[in-house]
Amino acid sequence: MSESAEDELVCILSSYDTDAQTVEVSRIETDGLILDVGGGGEGIIGRLNGEQVVAIDTHERELMETHNEAMKVVMDAADLKFLPKSFDVCTAFFSLMYIPKSIHQKVFEEVFRVLKDKGRFLIWDVRIPENIVGYKLFIVHLNVKLPNEEVGTAYGVRWQAQSLEHFKEMARLTGFKVTKESSKNEIFHLEMEKQI
Repeated sequence: MSESAEDELVCILSSYDTDAQTVEVSRIETDGLILDVGGGGEGIIGRLNGEQVVAIDTHERELMETHNEAMKVVMDAADLKFLPKSFDVCTAFFSLMYIPKSIHQKVFEEVFRVLKDKGRFLIWDVRIPENIVGYKLFIVHLNVKLPNEEVGTAYGVRWQAQSLEHFKEMARLTGFKVTKESSKNEIFHLEMEKQI
């Protein structure tokens, strides 16, 4: 067996896969612009809101593979290059799990800065428990139900524990007010508003 095939086998054997999780997402109601953090790949928010969306991702390839009408920009969510109060809504659709936990607070601060007063930050993500078994990867399988289509996908990351409570604490420390939260199985949704 080649070394690369052996490495791939080790990753497969040392990954934890969730059961398929279903998440329903509707068009985001806003007249303004939406910043989509990690908007590459399937580009779910861009599929919903098209030209209203500015999708950012640190990986150009992810943005190139996305087929929707969103504007696509290579950018780091911890160092946003937009002027303050540029967006009405910011979204993170299963993208915070890819960002090191050590910089989540910086991402929240940057989102807070570029949102208009009373702007909303919407997060969909997954609970990743403490890794007591020693898995290398965590993979969440999703069935995303949109108004006119369903998207089957999976998102896999190096193991990094995270929870709804972690993101609620990030919101509190930054000045966001949690206005809605929900969770089902291993996934959760959090809606926050920028307090002025």
